[in-house]
Amino acid sequence: MGKVTIESLGYRPKPIDPDFLTKYPETGTHHNHKVYAEGVQRYDEDGKPYPTKLGIHGTMVAVDFEACIADGACMDACPVQVFEWLLNPGKMGTGQDLDLSDKPELKYACDKSDPIR
Repeated sequence: MGKVTIESLGYRPKPIDPDFLTKYPETGTHHNHKVYAEGVQRYDEDGKPYPTKLGIHGTMVAVDFEACIADGACMDACPVQVFEWLLNPGKMGTGQDLDLSDKPELKYACDKSDPIR
């Protein structure tokens, strides 16, 4: 299986909606995190409907599964290594350094690489 590219998807993913918590309904839970907009038709960067309705998962680290291409770029770009912190408690960071308010250039690094907020 080759590398997934944006061009091969047939739609143009866009960054996660920063207002998703208030804009979309909470539609369920999955592995102890909240899910928003599951089953709701949403639209890509060009205004075309996404082919799936999987929704936005999580609030601490939110992933828009309609826009995710599963290439792992968000994990590489994350300035606070939140995935390591979450997956390997005690192994990477303390969680005390998650305030990026004094580092505006890093605040949306993950979001620019993938649909993460």
